[in-house]
Amino acid sequence: SFWMVLVLFLALYLLFVWIFVGFLLAADGYSTPQCIANDDILEEDVITRRHILEFAFALSWTTFTTVGYGRIAPPGDDDGCYAVRFICSIEAIMGMCFVSMCSGIFYAKLLRFIGSAPVTFSSTLCVQYGKGLSDT
Repeated sequence: SFWMVLVLFLALYLLFVWIFVGFLLAADGYSTPQCIANDDILEEDVITRRHILEFAFALSWTTFTTVGYGRIAPPGDDDGCYAVRFICSIEAIMGMCFVSMCSGIFYAKLLRFIGSAPVTFSSTLCVQYGKGLSDT
């Protein structure tokens, strides 16, 4: 049914986002500067592992959906952040493929509903079965 497909796509979306969170955290752990951080974090602020996980999740879902709010982004001028930027580019491409696949399947599912609508078309008028307009 339509709702099962919707739940399946939501579950796949969350699965892909969390997989890429793992890739981002692994790449960020091997980079010399910290590549996943919020612009609002100051140098003297203490960044905990929870903050890094939160930043990685925010970066992952905004990259996968190609929304890109710009609050969290891998820096472009640091030499040690190439792996994080590469993972973000792969994630964006995978996100576009995922969205196009989902939209095609949703369109096919909606065509089933539209095809079973109780409306019959003729060359001169459209006849709808049911109560319709009445004088009383």
